[in-house]
Amino acid sequence: MTDLTNRNGMEIDTLLMDEHIPGVLPARQARSRRIRDAYIEAGIKLLNSNRFNDLKVSDLAKECGQSVGSFYTRFEDKEAYFRALRAAAIQFCNSEIHARVSMDQLYEMDPSEALDALVDLMADLFTGPVRGVLRESLLRILEPDDPWAPMRDSAREIMRNYRRACATLFPAFSPEETKERLSFCFQLIVGALQNDLVNDYHVFSTRDQSLRDGLKEATHRYMLLKESG
Repeated sequence: MTDLTNRNGMEIDTLLMDEHIPGVLPARQARSRRIRDAYIEAGIKLLNSNRFNDLKVSDLAKECGQSVGSFYTRFEDKEAYFRALRAAAIQFCNSEIHARVSMDQLYEMDPSEALDALVDLMADLFTGPVRGVLRESLLRILEPDDPWAPMRDSAREIMRNYRRACATLFPAFSPEETKERLSFCFQLIVGALQNDLVNDYHVFSTRDQSLRDGLKEATHRYMLLKESG
């Protein structure tokens, strides 16, 4: 199984314990929850190298050492299963956000640290164990239920924290201009990482440090160059 433990040691079963996900059937017994979570771990792992439409229930069952029938006693259909994968992924991401860029933590950072923390957080999320779920959600963004919407909500939380905690961290700019520039930095970072997520053939890539280093240089120049000049 893929490692779905984040920096705080939070595991997949903890992430899903309080979720009400349409089409995911109740798992009241410990064994049933373990099997459900094994399916979710298997899907997250397999999506890192496969598209969701290519995943067969029989392959998922085999990966988990279960029968096909065990899948349908926990998920009404594959779309319900995808909703479970997405819920696990977003909660995994949110736990990282809370652990690394909370308001309290940002208040303790200097300008350079705050910028690097933003790049590292987003790069880690886009290259971490739930990368495949994020890619699938992004590729399905035009669907009616917009699978990317929860990720967008998390992005807004990150920017709320940065705009509040870092508004006076860059004295070369007014608080309002700082907020606007931080929003552009976030747009730059996420845009580059989303492109890498679906088009991994560029010179600067998350397969090595090049894209991460380039984003750090770009955000430092944009936010700090005027101060050093």
